[in-house]
Amino acid sequence: MIKILVATDLSERSAHAVQRAVQLIRQQGGGEWCLLHVIDDDAPVEIVQRQVQQAETLLQSQAQRLAEQAGCRPQVLVGTGEPDVVIVESAQGMGADLLVVGAHRKSPLRDFFSGTTLERVVRSSHLPVLRVNGPVTHAYRHAVLAMDHSRTAQQALVRARELGLLVPEQLHVASAVEPVAAGAVMEVGISAEVLEDQRDVQRQQVSERLAEVGVNLDHERLLVQIGSPEGVVGDALRQSGGDLLVLGTHAREGVSRFFLGSVANRLLATIDSDALIVPPAA
Repeated sequence: MIKILVATDLSERSAHAVQRAVQLIRQQGGGEWCLLHVIDDDAPVEIVQRQVQQAETLLQSQAQRLAEQAGCRPQVLVGTGEPDVVIVESAQGMGADLLVVGAHRKSPLRDFFSGTTLERVVRSSHLPVLRVNGPVTHAYRHAVLAMDHSRTAQQALVRARELGLLVPEQLHVASAVEPVAAGAVMEVGISAEVLEDQRDVQRQQVSERLAEVGVNLDHERLLVQIGSPEGVVGDALRQSGGDLLVLGTHAREGVSRFFLGSVANRLLATIDSDALIVPPAA
């Protein structure tokens, strides 16, 4: 039975995250889920207490309606303090399998990898985070897995499948042969054929990694291209009609080497699809 923690700031964007949690609970045939709202405790005590009471009243009112939609009532929790600390403690307390959040900025995930609350949550809790960017109209149909040379993408694939967020028959995989390296090769006179050979080798490596976890993809669903990671993944999302991007991360290093710094920001700040960020298990 899945256990989902939904972190909400009570905005419309967070409402999308709540609806995705409803869809997942229904899809799983039930589960345990919790709505969490965190209030900054820097204000005077009486103000914080009043805000807690108001938030609890609002969420309890929503919980009954959500129970009818999901088939089971969510627990309501309003905490005070640092958001990342409260989220991690709450997730650990309920033994959550998944944290679901909404896009709280105009450019979702733009600063996810630069010390934000979500990054701290991923690093300290080892909890998969599902970032919901828009209204929920259906279950996820086509997931795109970003694949690099590490084991993190492989682990992310396994976890996403366990969470019921993808099925191998609808999976697409994107892997990039870095253009910077390709440019350096061309400068020293290595031919384009060598680059194509590199792509063939990487395709074989990716196929072997997928086979290790029981996934075998046909040529159309395995996209290995010479280009930037964001370009290759963007192509895969467009070609497949993907509605979920799956990323594996290193707990201590943030995102895996497939997405470095500004690459992650450019990709995740512009995609329309939801994103599942999966760190390695603790």
